[in-house]
Amino acid sequence: MSTIFSWIFASSPDDARQPAYRRLYLGIRAAILDGRLKPGEKLPATRELAQQLRMSRNTVVNAFDLLMSEGYLEGRVGAGSFVAASLPDRLFNTSETTGVSAPHAAPLRAGKTTAEPKAGQNSNSPPSRPLRISKSATRSLAYNRPHPHFPTSRPFNPATPDLSAFPFDIWARLLRRAWRVPKLALTTPTDSMGLPGLRNEIAAWLRQSRGVNCDASRIMIVSGAQQALDFIGRALIDPGDVVALEDPGYEGIRGVLAANGAVIRPIPVDHEGLQVSVLAAETSPPARMVVTTPSRNYPMGTTLSLARRLSLLQWARDVDGWIIEDDYDSEYRYDGPPLSSLQGLDRDNRVIYVGTFSRVLFPGIRLGYLVFPPDLVPVFRGLRGFADGVPAPTAQAALSAFFTDGHFGSHVRRMRLLYGERRTYLLSQIAEHTADLLDVVPTDGGLHVCARLVNGQADRTYEHALIAKQVDCRFLSSYFHNKSPRDNDPARQGLILGFAGWEKKQLGQSFSDLIAILRRKL
Repeated sequence: MSTIFSWIFASSPDDARQPAYRRLYLGIRAAILDGRLKPGEKLPATRELAQQLRMSRNTVVNAFDLLMSEGYLEGRVGAGSFVAASLPDRLFNTSETTGVSAPHAAPLRAGKTTAEPKAGQNSNSPPSRPLRISKSATRSLAYNRPHPHFPTSRPFNPATPDLSAFPFDIWARLLRRAWRVPKLALTTPTDSMGLPGLRNEIAAWLRQSRGVNCDASRIMIVSGAQQALDFIGRALIDPGDVVALEDPGYEGIRGVLAANGAVIRPIPVDHEGLQVSVLAAETSPPARMVVTTPSRNYPMGTTLSLARRLSLLQWARDVDGWIIEDDYDSEYRYDGPPLSSLQGLDRDNRVIYVGTFSRVLFPGIRLGYLVFPPDLVPVFRGLRGFADGVPAPTAQAALSAFFTDGHFGSHVRRMRLLYGERRTYLLSQIAEHTADLLDVVPTDGGLHVCARLVNGQADRTYEHALIAKQVDCRFLSSYFHNKSPRDNDPARQGLILGFAGWEKKQLGQSFSDLIAILRRKL
C-alpha cells in the first residue's frame, strides 16, 4: 500500500495551482481509471494516508468525500474506504477516456493505439479520432472565410464604428436606472417578441426614418442579423430550396442559410443593384427567397434603383417568393436623408425587414430586430420557443430609454456628421495619391468605400504585406460566391476601406502604409 501512495500526490506543473485536496483527488482518480487501484481494493485510513503524505487529515477527508460523491469510492461501516466495485470496465483506461495520466500507468490493451500529439497539443489530451459533424455544419463552414484579428481595431476594418464617440456614461446611467428596481418583465421575461417598450420605439423610428410599414406587434427583437436570418431559414426554407443572394455579398448570409439546407444561387450586382432580370430568368427551379441589401449593397455600396425595386416585388408575386431586406447601416447616408425602405413599397406582405444596432451603436450590444408580415408573427413566435425562448432583456430596457430620452436620434445625427467628414477625407486621399491605382465605386453612404484595383494585380496578393503593417482592409474578391482562380476578373479585384472608427490622423498614417504597399513591386 505504501508503495502505491508514495507517488499518488505527486503533482504535474499543470496541477500546481490546484488546492491540495484537489490534487489528491485527481491522483487517486487517475489510479482508479488506469487500473492501478482495482475495484474493491481497500484504501488506507484517512489518518494513515495523511501521515504518509505529510498533509492535513482534513485535506484527505475532503478528497475522499469528493471521490465518494462521484462514485469512485464507497465506504463500508467499520471497514474503511474501498474503490467502488461497480465501475464499468470501459472506464479503466485513462488515456482512452479522460486524458488524465499518472506515473507508471499500465499499458494500453491490445489493439488500441494512440495518435502522436500534434505540435502545441498537450500530451495528456485524448487521442485524435475522425470527427463526424452534421451536413448542416459542413455546408455552413464551407463559407467560412477567416479574417486577420489584431489586438486593437485597425484601419480599415469596415465593421468598426467609432466607439470613443458613443455616450457610454449615458448608457451606464440608463442601465442602472432600469435595473435598480427591475420590473418583472426584466427579471422573468415571457414575451418571445421582446420588451414592448423597445418594440414601440423601434417601430416609431422605422416609420419616421425609413418609411417602414409596421407597428410593435410585428417586430421581434433578436441578438443580431445572423440570428434573424437563422430564424428565417428555419421558418421558410426546406432542404434543397433555392435562395438567391447578391453577388458580391456578405459571406455570413450564405453560411447561415446554407446551414438550413438552402441551395445558394448568386445573382450579379451592377451599378443599379441586384440584377432582377437575371433572378427572374432563373426558373429551374425558381428561387424560394432572395436576400438583398437595397439601400446599399455590401460591399459595393450600390443602391437598388426604383425600377428594380418594383420589378423585385413583382417577381415575388409571380413565384410566391419571399424578399429579405437586410438594412444593415441605412442610417448613414451623407448625400441626403435616408432612403425609403423596399418594405414600405410592399403591398402583398412579401418582404421581411432585418435591422441591427451593431453598427449604429456598438457591436457588443448584440441587438437587432425583424419586421414580419402579419401572418408570420405567430409562426416566428412559436419557433422562438424552440430556440432561446425570449430575447435577453439585459440591454433592451436601456435601449428603449435611449430612444425615449432622445439620445438615439442625437447620436445618429452626430455620427453622421463625423463619419461624413472622415469619408470625405479618405476619398480626397484616394483621389490625390492613388488615382492611378484605385477606382472608387460611387456610393452615397455607409461606413466604408469600395475601390477597385486598376493596376492589374489580384487583391489578395497584398494580404501578407498589409497584415505585416497592421492595415486591416478587406478584399473585394472574397465577397464573390465563386472564388476559383479562373474567376480573377479585374472587376472583382479591389479593397474595402472602412473609415468610421479612426480619426483623420490615424487614417492618414495607415493610408500612407497602404500606398507604399500598393506601389511596391510584387
